[in-house]
Amino acid sequence: MPGTVNKYGFKGNNLLLYFSLLVAVLATSYATVVLGPEKGVVVVMGLVALAVGIIAINNFVFAFYVSTLLSFFIFFIGRYLGDSMPSGYWIDLLILLSFSGLILHKVRLKEPFFYQAQHTITTIYILYTLFLVLEAFNPWMHSMAGWFLIFRKYIQFLMIYIIAINVFKDYRSTINYFKFWIGLSLIAGLYACYQQWFGFLPFEEAWIMNTPGRKGLYILVTGVSRRFSTFSDPAAFGIISAASFTFILVLLVSAEKFRTRLLLTVAAVFIILGVAFSGTRTAYFIIVAGVALYILMTITNKRTLVFASLFVLGFLVIMFGPIYGNATINRIRSTFEFSEDASLEVRDVNRAMIQPYIYRHPIGGGLATSGIQGLEYNPGHFLAGFPPDSGFVKTAVETGWVGLLLQCLIYLIALLAGVRAFYHTEDKKVKALILASVVCCFAFVIGQYGQVAIGQFPGCFLFYSCLALIVKSKYLQAENKNP
Repeated sequence: MPGTVNKYGFKGNNLLLYFSLLVAVLATSYATVVLGPEKGVVVVMGLVALAVGIIAINNFVFAFYVSTLLSFFIFFIGRYLGDSMPSGYWIDLLILLSFSGLILHKVRLKEPFFYQAQHTITTIYILYTLFLVLEAFNPWMHSMAGWFLIFRKYIQFLMIYIIAINVFKDYRSTINYFKFWIGLSLIAGLYACYQQWFGFLPFEEAWIMNTPGRKGLYILVTGVSRRFSTFSDPAAFGIISAASFTFILVLLVSAEKFRTRLLLTVAAVFIILGVAFSGTRTAYFIIVAGVALYILMTITNKRTLVFASLFVLGFLVIMFGPIYGNATINRIRSTFEFSEDASLEVRDVNRAMIQPYIYRHPIGGGLATSGIQGLEYNPGHFLAGFPPDSGFVKTAVETGWVGLLLQCLIYLIALLAGVRAFYHTEDKKVKALILASVVCCFAFVIGQYGQVAIGQFPGCFLFYSCLALIVKSKYLQAENKNP
């Protein structure tokens, strides 16, 4: 007989779950005693994965939370195990299970698939999906495997977007997820501080030194090491943490309760320290861009004027204060000294060189044809090995100026929808969440100019959850009016 379902979706009388736990305990004990500790660990991991999978297919919300959690630490686990496990596949599987659980949930409730997801953002993403399907017939592309790799990842992002829309059932469930995200971001920031103050752990040091070319990217010529926390690399850590910082900053300035402001301040401090220690110039820049948008959207607010004054003062101190021996401060300053940035000059040269190719190929050279992916999937292609060094450039060379226009249209529509929702919302709490989401999405979009900022773990969960929040904002607003 089915039991009651609580607000998180768990069934109170689930005999299958209890039986699975009993079997897991017995099997773990047997494996540890009979097979030995090492094989016992493998059995334990397999049983945990099986249990999580069973729960996930029955509870898509649980699976969404677990996949978000795993995306923060999967690279750390991979480094600890010596890159002996295909880390990304575990998250892929969890997202797929969550999406499958969502479909089953809708079938049981006889609910339309796009319930409360009918929005211009959803429509433009569906159109972009059709465009990527047509890219499979790009005559310049040599590998269908490369196309499938990129298309599969894109579909995964759409799954995150659709799942998030359904996870955000009301204001409480929405704010709970972002509290969860902020907590994980704080842990990542704290660990980056640990790496900065106490150094890398032995297995992290070995991971850096054992791969050709990695040492030069992670340890600068000045001798300063770039910190990456639990993420895949310093650039991903810096950009995703910077976007999270802008999200937290908006909530911090908007918060009314002292306890909330205190907790958000602690999180913001350690996250911004992590961003600084990552040595990622793009991350420094997108914080300034995100704050600038926040100030423009709330310029008539007294708190905004005070915050803007303090932010500008702090920025001027960092840029022109009498601090000369701090390597982190010097790298931040170099971000805004464009004329002296050698790496920026190299990128400008590469972009100028590739522009004629983009003009001649309106649908690009095909998916997975540039950079390292091009060398792996499309060797001999004109773009193979070409370093895009930018999300926009990668889109332009692989999907042409048509694809670039579509991508820019997606970002424009999303930001305009967010701005419109912000000005049409009266509830202060929902209004703050919308504003934080708009500023965060804008930070990611700006980051696309310098790096491939959108689409990396765990940042894809934040970006597409912010889009989902914008889509659901009118429903959250209505529910708050009639609690």
